[in-house]
Amino acid sequence: MTIDNRRHWYTGIALLAKTAARTFSTLRSHRLGRFVPFLGVLLFGAIVLWFINTIAPLAPFVYSLF
Repeated sequence: MTIDNRRHWYTGIALLAKTAARTFSTLRSHRLGRFVPFLGVLLFGAIVLWFINTIAPLAPFVYSLF
């Protein structure tokens, strides 16, 4: 019997969501709920920057079309 040790493509997304949920719950349990929106903004900003970094290498190809 073989064991498949490969990660699925969604492992990173699931791990990020789980970590964010645990961080939000930890802040609430320590009565630091006022930092939850701040952490949400930081997380959203990180996702936007990741997306920009992902599509940035395609820019020269798009510019060359015009």
